[in-house]
Amino acid sequence: MDETQRRVLVVEDDDAIALVLEDLLVSEGFAVQRAANGSVALQLLPEFRPDVIVLDLMMPVLDGWGFRVRQRAMPPEIAAIPVVVLSGAREATTAAIEMQAAGVVVKPFVLDALVEAIQKAS
Repeated sequence: MDETQRRVLVVEDDDAIALVLEDLLVSEGFAVQRAANGSVALQLLPEFRPDVIVLDLMMPVLDGWGFRVRQRAMPPEIAAIPVVVLSGAREATTAAIEMQAAGVVVKPFVLDALVEAIQKAS
């Protein structure tokens, strides 16, 4: 991984969506790591140290809300990593505001809107 690349952690339980996101973001110049749920994502945070987290809300094991609560309880440099909510949930925008997310993109999404939200957050 190029140290100058911005790193994005994609937390998404739908493997097909996660793979598409990874491919698209890599083609946009980002270094990407995927996590299938919030629990896996929490384990990856200290080592991967993303610049931005793209977070689905509805996932098994640990959902987006639970992930965000636990992320914000971590050391300050990890707690401060901005989150862009990417969700099809009706309450996605409200949830993003409540969890102090840097942005929200509603599924189905347009790639340009997602890339723009990630760039603004990082």
